Amino acid sequence: MRSNSSFKLPKAICHLNIVGFKAAVAAVKDKSLNGRPFIIAGAMGGRSLALDCSPEAVRQGVTPGMILAAAKRRVRDLIILSPDPSAYELMNSEIEKVADQYAPVWENDRTGNLYLDITGTTSIFGTSADCSSRILRDILEKVNICPAAAVACNKLVSKVATRTIRPTGLIQVHADTEAEFLSHQNINLLPGMGQKLLRTAAITGIKEIGELAALSVTQALALFGKQGAILRNMALGIDGSPVNSRNGARRIVQQADFETDTIEENVIKGGIEALVGYAGLQMRNEKLGMRNVRLGVVFSDGVEVQGCEKSKRLLVTDREIMTAAYGVYKKTVNRRIRIRSIFLCLEDFLPLGYQPDLFEPEVYVKDQKLQEAVDKIQNRYGIGKITKVLVLAAKGSRSQEAGSRNEY
Repeated sequence: MRSNSSFKLPKAICHLNIVGFKAAVAAVKDKSLNGRPFIIAGAMGGRSLALDCSPEAVRQGVTPGMILAAAKRRVRDLIILSPDPSAYELMNSEIEKVADQYAPVWENDRTGNLYLDITGTTSIFGTSADCSSRILRDILEKVNICPAAAVACNKLVSKVATRTIRPTGLIQVHADTEAEFLSHQNINLLPGMGQKLLRTAAITGIKEIGELAALSVTQALALFGKQGAILRNMALGIDGSPVNSRNGARRIVQQADFETDTIEENVIKGGIEALVGYAGLQMRNEKLGMRNVRLGVVFSDGVEVQGCEKSKRLLVTDREIMTAAYGVYKKTVNRRIRIRSIFLCLEDFLPLGYQPDLFEPEVYVKDQKLQEAVDKIQNRYGIGKITKVLVLAAKGSRSQEAGSRNEY
């Protein structure tokens, strides 16, 4: 009798989509906001953008990315709130506790999108649809938020599915029906279809995902450039990306808003260096080193991009972290548009047990000793007592604890 060790259970990925995450958290925290038009704005200046909007504000014509002054003209009684990173962090922690109960592997982007790999949990929680229903119920009971949820064989299809039913509801896309399900969905629901690609699709008359899927690889490349083949596979429902297990993972997050949108390289680099200083000190005070740097920017038109750099060895000093973070910036940011804010996230920590190796470069040992001396001064006299020239280029800077909002 031949062993069936190669048998694999069909994948079941549940995607939870909390529309307007920041606004939803604000409404939970302050019940008086329910049913009222409000937005989350990064600052109070005339060119500030609406980062998130309540459902009532959206109904009255305000959308994320809209200039604050325009939003105020559109809605007279518009309430404007500042971001509340600590509340977002607390909400994410509570939702992640629910995820831990149902999925051995889950991924949270911390902006309202969670992926739970519930493959093989049928005997414990019932069918994937029943399991997802239980997850929704628990989240509603614990944090008073009701996401949209979708179950499919991969992250891509489940994400598109939640976009078809949001803000709330539950939908399941059965195995082998992915392409059929996607076929008649609007092309703008496909992840990765930015404004430039959507304009190309409009010019060529492509309105539905199925029309993109029907292209040959050659046609897709001709129309959409090097992304064409990937987009065509996505339109067919093909996605091999795993749910990245981050449950229980520690993060240190620093975020900053520039007082004036900027394109000046030294100012941006100085801002990154300042965030590295705060995040690095916090990390080392907890006796940790890290191997993953994530950096993102928000442009003046509201578009957000981010990237990450994984290191094979532990990064400890600010110099190492800055090299990685700035490298991510150079690879990720390719738009010549002013930048409104930046954020830095340190991940994948390991306890520090640094002992110089016999073959450790002398300059690295000196960096370690210099960093220890700088940290000692910062901890004793306050952060910012030692400031690099680049940081001074980011005028009017102030920085707070992980996840806080800082302005330059």
